[in-house]
Amino acid sequence: MSLAALPGAAIVLWGSPTSMRRRFALVFNATAGLAVPRLLDGVLSELRGKHADVFQVPARSAEEAAERVSDLANSGHCDAVIAAGGDGTFRAVATGAAGTAMPVGVIPIGTGNVLANEIGLRRRATHVADVLLSGEEVDVRGGLVNGAPFFLMLGAGFDARVISRLNYRAKRALGRGAYVYPVLKTLAEEPRRFDVEIDGRRFDASWTIFSFASRYASVFELTPDAGVGRDRLMAVVMEAGTRLATAANLLSLAFGWLAHPSTRPAGVHVLPVGVARVGRLTTAPLEIDGDEAGLSPVEVRSEGKRVRLIVPPRYVADLTNRHANRLAYES
Repeated sequence: MSLAALPGAAIVLWGSPTSMRRRFALVFNATAGLAVPRLLDGVLSELRGKHADVFQVPARSAEEAAERVSDLANSGHCDAVIAAGGDGTFRAVATGAAGTAMPVGVIPIGTGNVLANEIGLRRRATHVADVLLSGEEVDVRGGLVNGAPFFLMLGAGFDARVISRLNYRAKRALGRGAYVYPVLKTLAEEPRRFDVEIDGRRFDASWTIFSFASRYASVFELTPDAGVGRDRLMAVVMEAGTRLATAANLLSLAFGWLAHPSTRPAGVHVLPVGVARVGRLTTAPLEIDGDEAGLSPVEVRSEGKRVRLIVPPRYVADLTNRHANRLAYES
């Protein structure tokens, strides 16, 4: 497997494996119930049909998943670890694999699947299996929240309040439709502001998103300056102090206006992050990758451990092109 670093940034591409991956450890949430999602069943059938060995690693918590993956990474018993679930499952698996040479692949059977959409992993069994067997590898740097790893995004304020109202039974039944009532309920309240400091700059925010991904909730363009594998943590700070301003920010996010300076609403700031501190003076609720994550204060750092992510070859080409275009724009 060849290693290549793109000039001008810390993008590291490991390329294709020198031989097809054959031995996989499948990590999944053991508390999620007995039903096997159709996509998971199809991927496993495809892998076994191509003579790959897959052994199951059930985990009852994120901490157990990370610990078991860490043990696997040091054992040499498999060629890659598969996170079967949503973005929370990926975070747990990546936490265990971070800082090792163990590649991590994904079978996207969660609700949001931000990571899968970000890298262009289609929800087709043959496609997912082919990527797991012979996809390329990208070095992905994570961040730290009070010392704990995260790899996609952290939200403070508005979206964390939405998620705190989410009914998880409705989420399983309705998917993204389950968010409609919590969003409307939260919009009906006056925004609650909290303090944010990013590399010395201070803001009075009602909603802040820290993201390694270029998209929010899988489908909404957040900022083209981010992207999984680009090693750039971006913050979107929204200072909306009224319900109307919050609704305007939501509409701007939904229609892609927020991602571009020329159409971005007033009071929205997009900037790279080295170190940020959130909610030290006024408490704010938090979410990580769509899961509740307690309350502030927190310190967010962009320099966490790296994990090798298995991606479709097309994503590597897209990542390289976007990086080249960015260098040309900045020169």
